[in-house]
Amino acid sequence: MLFSTICSRAVVLAAVLAVALRAQQPAPGASQQPPAPAIPQPQIPVDAEAERLAAPIRALSLGDALRIGRFGNVGLRAAELLPEQARMDLLFAEAGFVPELYGATGFAERQQPQRNAFSPSLTSQTIDAQLGWRQRVVSGGLFDLAFQPSRFDSSGASQFFPDTQFTSDWVASFRQPLLRSAWSDYSLAPINAARYRLGQADHEFERTVQDTLLQVVQAYWELVFVRENWRVVRMALGVAEEQLRITDERIRVQALAPRDRVADEAEVARRREQLIVAENAIRTREDDLRRLLFDGSDRTLWQINVRPTSPIEVPTEVDGLQFEPLIEVALTHRPDLRSLRSSVAAAEVALVQADRDTLPSLDLVSSYSSDGVRNEFSQSFGDALDQQFPDWSVRLEFAIPLGNQAARSRAQRAALEVERQRRLLHGAMLDVSRQVREAVRSLQTLAQSIRASTESVRLATVNLETEQVKLRVGSSTAFEVQRRNQELLEAKSRQLRNQLDYRTAESRLLHAQGLLQANAE
Repeated sequence: MLFSTICSRAVVLAAVLAVALRAQQPAPGASQQPPAPAIPQPQIPVDAEAERLAAPIRALSLGDALRIGRFGNVGLRAAELLPEQARMDLLFAEAGFVPELYGATGFAERQQPQRNAFSPSLTSQTIDAQLGWRQRVVSGGLFDLAFQPSRFDSSGASQFFPDTQFTSDWVASFRQPLLRSAWSDYSLAPINAARYRLGQADHEFERTVQDTLLQVVQAYWELVFVRENWRVVRMALGVAEEQLRITDERIRVQALAPRDRVADEAEVARRREQLIVAENAIRTREDDLRRLLFDGSDRTLWQINVRPTSPIEVPTEVDGLQFEPLIEVALTHRPDLRSLRSSVAAAEVALVQADRDTLPSLDLVSSYSSDGVRNEFSQSFGDALDQQFPDWSVRLEFAIPLGNQAARSRAQRAALEVERQRRLLHGAMLDVSRQVREAVRSLQTLAQSIRASTESVRLATVNLETEQVKLRVGSSTAFEVQRRNQELLEAKSRQLRNQLDYRTAESRLLHAQGLLQANAE
């Protein structure tokens, strides 16, 4: 009996020493470190149930998901119409300088009673027309050229007046503001403002694209995480089932009582419950990713199982990242900053208009006309065209509102709006700098966390193996094995979560710089 006890303890001591020596091996990342021995478990694919049900599987890399989401996301397809609307606003503003052709025609009849011998009764009919062309010019002036023919028929008039007369008039006029509403910076202000609003809409759409792509990245890596976590839970279930098998074997040889398997059965049931939850999490994350990628035109997409192919494991070398160059890139490329710069420019254009409206109105008005009156239309038209009887005039028109309170208040409000937009831009630049610094620090912190959690997984694996060896020789309990199994499960979950956060943080850094694109991997 003493000899067998000594041999048993020697075996336990040798196993513990072997495990302890394995635990003292250098951490991952050190030179020449062999990987920790994995617990042998059956490899069951995550899509086993999908394959059993013959459900189609679609493999997607992160780049594929980003490209599909860029053109298939419903929110982006709605947001891309906003720049088109802004482009229509620009065309509307430019239409103010499009020339306009106008015309009019009319008929009038007049009966005049006799007043005296020198003014007999008179009946007249007049047919007139007008055809013109006018255009606003960039200096703020308005040019107008019109041709106005007419026919006058009368009866009962004196013998000195013909019964029918034709008149033809060519009239050209030009009105140029000199103070208020004058010159190109004022007249082109609506077009410039529309251009800035178009640029703002383009930048806002680009920002929406990058926000959506970041959501796609997060949903993709969340799906990768839950699939890997399913494997971790399945391995924990395998350990529990193996422990139950050992207990049953020991009960069979009467080394344990039958009631000792209750704890192992409870552990297996708990692990199976976790596996069910993990499977449901996979389906939920697949739905989240489908919603971001597809527009719903294909009704079968909900029956397709999405299988991500991009690995979650990443190199964690981020020592070369510096804040200042990344911040400069972000200040140049961030679409929200570019949108705010467009808002500042649009506010400055509005300020130019408001300041000019506070000036008095002083307009230069000029006109030139040539008319002809004959009994034949061709003759009257020829006289007007040959400028036989030209008329011209030039005058100044001046007006000033007393107090001008309305225009002054609009100018003050426009100045305040410019200052407000500038302050918003400055605040956004500070936020961008903070976001870039935070993203870099997050990458660096997560790199350290991944290395630490990898070491935790290795040590938890060694601890579990130690307890399994000790249990086989009767120096441990099933409870300790279960506890070590839970510690290993938690360590692997922490490692996966750190890898998920690191992958997301990589895209957040690109997003913070305004560089997240659909071709990013």
